[in-house]
Amino acid sequence: MKIGIDIGNVIIGGDGEDTFFTEDFLETPKVSGVDQSLQDLWAKGHEMHLISKCGEKVEAKTLEWLRDRSYLSPSFLIPRHRMHFVRKRHLKAPMAQALELDIFIDDRQDIIDSMEGIVAHLILFTSWEQVNKELQEIFDTAAKG
Repeated sequence: MKIGIDIGNVIIGGDGEDTFFTEDFLETPKVSGVDQSLQDLWAKGHEMHLISKCGEKVEAKTLEWLRDRSYLSPSFLIPRHRMHFVRKRHLKAPMAQALELDIFIDDRQDIIDSMEGIVAHLILFTSWEQVNKELQEIFDTAAKG
């Protein structure tokens, strides 16, 4: 399946102080459970895309943070060409449609609402534990035909 994943508060910005909008942005923690969850999705053969709304400066910081955490490396599970940045929130839905995503994970209800009728399975992020349970239900249903 093709899975779209938001970055802010889903990958970046876990437990601890959120320093992403300061000079110490590289100190911003990742969200608990993200590494194992992404590795599991990759191991199961899912195509993952990161989709984030931000301006050019935050995009550059995001890419630097991802590079610092080895998310931007030849061996990482999500190649650079599957990392997408839009400048306005309402552009996430057309991006998801263009990518023909089956699943989208975001921490904002307004984004989830905007993708109704575009993406078959929408998950409002609260934790990777919760997301993994919802994903398993989706995968089990798909396997049954």
